Amino acid sequence: MATRRDVSLVPPQGGYLARRCPVRAQLDVLRPCPPLELSPVAQRRVDLGADHEASITAAIRAAVPAAVVLSSQPRDEREAATSAAMASGAALILGGRLPTDLAGRRVGEPDLLVRAGCGGYRAVDIKRHRSLEAPAGSRRARWAPLERPGYETAGELTQHAGRRHKADMLQLAHYQRMLEAAGVAAADGRHGGIIGTEGFVVWHDLDEALWKTPSSTGKQKTRTTMEVYDFEFDFRLDIMAVAAEHRADPLVEPLVLPVRIGECATCPWWVHCGEVLEAGAGDVSLLPNTGWRSWRIHRAHGVTDRAALAALDHRTATLVAGKVDLAPLMAAIDVLPDDTPVDQAIGGRRPAQAAALRAAGVSTVGDARGLSTRTAAYSDEPPPNLPEQIDRARAALGDWPVYRRRGVTGIVVPRGDVEVDVDMENVEDGVYLWGALVTDRTGRAGVPCGYRGFALWQGLDEGSETALFADFWSWLSDVRARAVAGGVSFRAYCYNAAAETGQMRRLAAALGVTEEVDAFLASEEWVDLLKVFNDQLLTGSSAGLKTVAPLCQFSWDVDDPGGAQSMLKYDVASDPAQGPDAIGAQEWLLAYNGSDVAATLALREWLAGGAGGCPGVDQLDPSGPAGRSAARGVVA
Repeated sequence: MATRRDVSLVPPQGGYLARRCPVRAQLDVLRPCPPLELSPVAQRRVDLGADHEASITAAIRAAVPAAVVLSSQPRDEREAATSAAMASGAALILGGRLPTDLAGRRVGEPDLLVRAGCGGYRAVDIKRHRSLEAPAGSRRARWAPLERPGYETAGELTQHAGRRHKADMLQLAHYQRMLEAAGVAAADGRHGGIIGTEGFVVWHDLDEALWKTPSSTGKQKTRTTMEVYDFEFDFRLDIMAVAAEHRADPLVEPLVLPVRIGECATCPWWVHCGEVLEAGAGDVSLLPNTGWRSWRIHRAHGVTDRAALAALDHRTATLVAGKVDLAPLMAAIDVLPDDTPVDQAIGGRRPAQAAALRAAGVSTVGDARGLSTRTAAYSDEPPPNLPEQIDRARAALGDWPVYRRRGVTGIVVPRGDVEVDVDMENVEDGVYLWGALVTDRTGRAGVPCGYRGFALWQGLDEGSETALFADFWSWLSDVRARAVAGGVSFRAYCYNAAAETGQMRRLAAALGVTEEVDAFLASEEWVDLLKVFNDQLLTGSSAGLKTVAPLCQFSWDVDDPGGAQSMLKYDVASDPAQGPDAIGAQEWLLAYNGSDVAATLALREWLAGGAGGCPGVDQLDPSGPAGRSAARGVVA
């Protein structure tokens, strides 16, 4: 960052600042409209997090009676009380508030402060999510029980690695900087801990290089959590300082512009940003899989909306994406004769690039006149998947809701004689429902058809969750075995299988069936229908199941279907005190899950039939049609 702003204009900030969207930090100062209230799902997350924190804190107090507990004190007294407790050498401090770092503009309230063996303190935070994952290579989790939470006494979990939630680790880095500013940080390394739903401390090295980030050279560099935190926190302080200057003097331009990212769905300022982004032809960041880096590159090349992106040349973009540097060739157009071979025009030392040009029909300087100068300019910093971004922009502005990708003449869908559609439902504590829809397309397998739900409504913990998966896996394995015994083929389907695959692998490890589950997931019997869709079809918006199901005129059997609503329903379904309401919520969740698997079957049937009638994206006029047809959203 070239120039630091006068950050004294910004009140001291908590650790969440480094995790949040920079635009949100700016709008927190500008407040361009009334902010949206927390959604019921977001409020649920807050409430459950508070309950989890209270439960863990109570367990620590019971395990460590000598712990200093400050959470009940007023906020304005806790800072002094925390300093006093640290000065006295307290081994464990709960609910403290670190001394305000005015120079760094930081405030912070770590859930635990743990005294290090060498003196000084380390911060630990309580989070209501898993803090462990499957081991990766030689990486293993460093853990400590609640009664002995210190880093020095931590052991190694051979079957798990610490799960690296970037947001959590940035918050730990915030506390680390505050401890350093106060002169009370442990002297033997920067480490912070997370207590997740497993109920013990998982320690992380904040100086370990983990995160891929851009660098001034244009290449990615792997940085530590502390390095990433320092940049992100300082950047947002500058943004907020400039926003404060803008409020006092509108001639001062704010530093950042709205851009669509994943956080937008829960941001209180989405009303404002949504209107800005959706104006006119729509911002390029509204396209799926675009991302901030591509958005920045497009703006640097004067492409600020989907219409301008759609107008770029796909053929030239394909060369750019193939890492062909078109700058020398485009510069040669007005200098060298048209019959000059491209090898000579680009310097004669780039045989691979010359071969790529010839393969694209560009053998001479004269042929290069058919390329787009504006698109060729992207050679200086090619965004990821530029040709696909162009096609998505054209699809977004087209009359049809979906198009065949270039080169796809017919839709191919893997099919089985016996087909099982699978979908799971989970909350923070684990998977409580595995649903499956069985279809026997031959009638010869002797497999009962229809929907089957494996559900657990109360007592969801590691043991019961594993037992539930054992029931589901045993049943699925039996269906597969029956198909084989009947001499017919078997396939199981899921839409966007990453979640189901991850949960199955995690639970397989707990159940002791890792090898057979891994073999199934790696086989042709397990099909991700989203991948089948994305490999052959293209939309200008989301390809989520709720979005694409209308293509086959499918609708859910419940009102307001969605993962957010299912979480709210689960809270009722798992509470016996809710009586009839709990039964109703359980029925809703089973119907919702049953619709999910029925939707994947309906979509698969459409993919194997009517989807082939979708037009090819290469048939679209690059300039884009004037608007969408009234029939958009339904394809026969």
